[in-house]
Amino acid sequence: MPYSCLPTYPLILFGVIEPALLIWAYITGLTSPLHFFTSQAPNPTLPPTTTFTPQAEALTLQLLNVLLLLAPMSLICCWTTNSTTTKWYLIAVAFADLGHVYATYRGVGYEYFVNPSGWNDMVWGNVGVSLFLHVNRWAAVMGVFGRVGVVEGEGRKRE
Repeated sequence: MPYSCLPTYPLILFGVIEPALLIWAYITGLTSPLHFFTSQAPNPTLPPTTTFTPQAEALTLQLLNVLLLLAPMSLICCWTTNSTTTKWYLIAVAFADLGHVYATYRGVGYEYFVNPSGWNDMVWGNVGVSLFLHVNRWAAVMGVFGRVGVVEGEGRKRE
């Protein structure tokens, strides 16, 4: 019995690795919310931030909650045999990837954004990983890794 309508590579990427990364980010951020907050948009010209306003803390914890929400959503939408659900999930999150990159761009500014050699690990995740996932989401939807909804070797569509 098939457990997913996704071909193997996108299933591992979006149904195993991505949820694990989301949970890891949640735990990392919850462990040190101030560090998570300040790492989002590093600015070497400013003194290190040691204060954490209630608004900044609330927004950081809300962002972490969204990460925790996305992990099971990824599991549910990737480990289903309903190809329509999976395709629309991948399309929706592909558009969100672009918003994620743009938010990082706005936060770090043009000069920092176009200088990847100066990026910290958080910016690499927010930009590099998001763009990698974005390209792979569209490739999966377009069938580059195999048709979504087809059982390998059987040639029939799963819905």
